[in-house]
Amino acid sequence: MKKNISTLSIMLLISIMGYSQSSDFNHQIGVLLKASTNGFGGDIYYRPMEKLAVKAGAEYLSIHIKDETLKKYVGDDVNITIPNPMGSDLEFSSYGKFKTGAISLAVGYQPLKALYFTAGIGKYLFASDVTGTPLTDLTFTSQNIPGVGTINPRIAKENLGVFNITVNPSNTFIPYIGIGLGSYVPRNKTVSFALELGAYYVGSYVLKANIPAGINTANIDYGSSITQEQKDLISANINNEMNTTIADINAEVNKTINEINKTIEPYKFYPMLKLTIGLKAFEFKR
Repeated sequence: MKKNISTLSIMLLISIMGYSQSSDFNHQIGVLLKASTNGFGGDIYYRPMEKLAVKAGAEYLSIHIKDETLKKYVGDDVNITIPNPMGSDLEFSSYGKFKTGAISLAVGYQPLKALYFTAGIGKYLFASDVTGTPLTDLTFTSQNIPGVGTINPRIAKENLGVFNITVNPSNTFIPYIGIGLGSYVPRNKTVSFALELGAYYVGSYVLKANIPAGINTANIDYGSSITQEQKDLISANINNEMNTTIADINAEVNKTINEINKTIEPYKFYPMLKLTIGLKAFEFKR
């Protein structure tokens, strides 16, 4: 992949140098506004030949989605539930953050008045994560303490921390190809319009998960009626239970992550549907 990206970058630079040798055409410089499935942004373009142009720019999009919003559309409870074999299951209210975009460099070739082809490279800005805020306490098996009776150790939901799953691309620099209707950049007029269909090759995505950092023995609430000495009597049982709980949660999370990875593994391309409006700023002869 890195070799292909380097080759593409060299080709782009050679193209720019070669195109700039033309002296029979008024070179043009301008800007383009764009809206696409990869975000909103703009480009600066340089048109050294009638049918060729180079542009560089960026687009970006960021979305925050709460579980209440997702529930309106899917009609089901979207809270995250993690089984806890030692007590009640852990439930989290989830919300997602999604951002996408790219810093890009591209060359466009327009063989016909209303048809063009483009290829380029982009620095991928995609990142996504789901965060869960605890809705329930983490409870442990009831313990019997002489002179006190039965106690119910727990970690309050306020002390658990958040549950987090992140999704990131394995490749940062990604190649792009596309085909468009309209004008890649303004030609005979000051303003141009184009509708482009293309795709970035992104390769694979990597998913990672972090369980709540507050799942540790220091946050266990035993109740106010027992002393430290009495806590020490049951500490071995609680520690074993805590380790088992953490192992079971990690196993469940890893299982879910593997299932998601298998589901998204075939999707190597990020589709692009783009609308651009170009504005010619000025032109000059070399």
